[in-house]
Amino acid sequence: MKKIFFLIILVLSFQNLSLAENIRNFQIEGMKIGDSALDYFSESELENNEQGWHNYSYNKYSTSYMPGKGIYSWFLVSYKNDDSNFIIEGLVGGLEIGNYDNKKCNNRLDVVALNISELFKNITQEEKKSYELTQDAAQTYPFTGKSVVTSLSFNFLDGAKIILSCYNMDKEAKENESFLKSVLKQNDSFRIDVRSSTFAKYLKKKEQ
Repeated sequence: MKKIFFLIILVLSFQNLSLAENIRNFQIEGMKIGDSALDYFSESELENNEQGWHNYSYNKYSTSYMPGKGIYSWFLVSYKNDDSNFIIEGLVGGLEIGNYDNKKCNNRLDVVALNISELFKNITQEEKKSYELTQDAAQTYPFTGKSVVTSLSFNFLDGAKIILSCYNMDKEAKENESFLKSVLKQNDSFRIDVRSSTFAKYLKKKEQ
């Protein structure tokens, strides 16, 4: 019963969404693309939690790792370096669970994906895929240690994206205390990654 209740809460977090085909209508615990991060965090909090190792690869944007305030364990908030208003261009919500059963995580992914496809009618859904993300990929977006990732992406007409992912952390990465210890506990996690069209295109360009 508790598991069902928790899943209902997760799905209800999308209840305030509009059917308009705009990424700015997608909220994660009240936050959305186009908002000022200053509406939720202080400037000092954002600056003190900027991830230098991550931003080195994306010098046009900064990303702050912020603690969760409800369902999610943490958030990654991305904004342009020269933006004094800290307008959110990328937002990731991470739900960490120790030894999260991969089947259960994928079931959650499927439920949330169905909810999104019903809310936004004119977006394209890519096929679900699984791949190994090695430690070498830790300096790219979004960060992690060695793990197996299952993801599903939704693409908006203007290039914005929503990516749902399950991260099944490798045992070696979990035991490596020095690797990203100040950022993540290396638990398994379910993640919702929302990117503006500008940010999505920038990341795609960097990956090429």
